[in-house]
Amino acid sequence: MNRETLLVSAEAVQEHLVRPAGLVLVEITDGGNDGGGRPGRIPGAVRLDWTGDLQDPVRRDLIGPEAFAELLGRHGIGADDTVVFYSGNNNWWAAAGYWQFRLYGHRELRILDGGRARWEAIGGALTTEAPERSATRYPVPAGADESIRARRDDVLDHIGRRTLLDVRSLEEYLGQSNTPPGVPEDTGVRCGHALSAEHLPWHTAIHPDGTFRDEDELRAAYGVLPADRTTVVYCRVGWRSAHSWFVLHELLGLPDVRNYDGAWREFGSLIGAPIVNGPQPWGPDGIPSIVAQRAPSEVTARA
Repeated sequence: MNRETLLVSAEAVQEHLVRPAGLVLVEITDGGNDGGGRPGRIPGAVRLDWTGDLQDPVRRDLIGPEAFAELLGRHGIGADDTVVFYSGNNNWWAAAGYWQFRLYGHRELRILDGGRARWEAIGGALTTEAPERSATRYPVPAGADESIRARRDDVLDHIGRRTLLDVRSLEEYLGQSNTPPGVPEDTGVRCGHALSAEHLPWHTAIHPDGTFRDEDELRAAYGVLPADRTTVVYCRVGWRSAHSWFVLHELLGLPDVRNYDGAWREFGSLIGAPIVNGPQPWGPDGIPSIVAQRAPSEVTARA
């Protein structure tokens, strides 16, 4: 699919509040948090919670295929529906939802460009009423597409051999914190980054309003990544890395990009994991090689 197919503008959604059958808006929240702003959801949008709905309540993992099918069927989402995701937090949660649906084989997926913030910026309507949708019989996926998912052993295998991309804030990468600015530290999780991981923060891909940069800008920013080898992206929880996975795999079409959703919460707590603080020891002036190719203004740390 091309960019015009993968991204939906807030203006287009606003013009078609009466949506055709087969198109479902899905807002992803986390623990009830919608990212701030005005209360409510876009009229007609299904709301799924990343922690409460899409994660297993006991194991720190995604819900299984049976639970996924039950969840979508309960919310009236069919296997052939086109799902348009949006969220707060610059579409972090939306990208994570998109990635999880793709992992389980849902075909027609989109992201609302700019997410909830863009919708509110254009004066889009919000409602506190949940939509009434008839339940469907969503087929249980045969399994997960592991070609777009990385496990901790994949991260270990990539160290010094393949592309490993840390998309967190600069403070997190350098080992000054293990959480984004303004977020309490994760107890028991070490600071730093995986040995040999390059740093290219997730926000490289977006304008200040949260919309994605155009294709030429994205290719200029990410063209330093080799397209002929596997790239594993990671962040702290798996949201920001899902956003970068979407850019690299979906918008730019890199063939083998994998999101490590175990993320720093897992890797940073492993006994004996190869973790380092500070910049990588190679590259001009000790700056990681990818970052060295970018203008200083473009690597300013943000969450």
